Amino acid sequence: MPTAAGDAASGKHHPQDRFQWDFVTPGIPDGAFANAPGFAPTPMELRVMLLAHLRPQPDSLVWDVGGGTGALALEVARLLPHGVVLALERDPDALDLLEHNRRHFQVNNLKIVPGRAPDDLGQLDGEPDRVLLEVSRPDQAILDAVWSCLRPHGRLVISTSNLAGLVDATNALRSLQAADLQVVQATVHRLQQRGRDVRLAAAEPLFIIAAERPASP
Repeated sequence: MPTAAGDAASGKHHPQDRFQWDFVTPGIPDGAFANAPGFAPTPMELRVMLLAHLRPQPDSLVWDVGGGTGALALEVARLLPHGVVLALERDPDALDLLEHNRRHFQVNNLKIVPGRAPDDLGQLDGEPDRVLLEVSRPDQAILDAVWSCLRPHGRLVISTSNLAGLVDATNALRSLQAADLQVVQATVHRLQQRGRDVRLAAAEPLFIIAAERPASP
């Protein structure tokens, strides 16, 4: 009988069943997540890179601002036996996907909050020590608001495919005197075969911007 993991790898999964990913690594196959037009999960390889820069701890409080399908938020939540992920999302269709995927994976430490940044950040509980910012172009107002909420020595990780967003984010983080600022351009190529034609197809490149908030003087 095929396992849930095997079904997902082959592009087949059963929404009514709990998805099993019985490995110590993150990297759930993309096909395990429900999606919709305009809302595809962040590719698995890029999720792993984002998690490496986030550096969560077992009891972290993580905010995911712009949760989308929830693929990244779910990956994080599974790694936090004593932690919580709060996902803020404004789009009604994305909120439905988030809840569908949360139920599918039966992840109870992922909490979904309708709203947009920066106006609704006050709806998120606690003082996060890790923040994921998944927006097309993180503007100064959003970065300032998120940064003021972040705990000292906490980490902010931004993902964007927008070159202007990359420039805006790095300039803003420099003005905020962020520590350990890192910028990576990540591109994933996957093998595709159509008949006898074999090629490597590239996913959309992603900029990963990571920084740490220094302790207050």
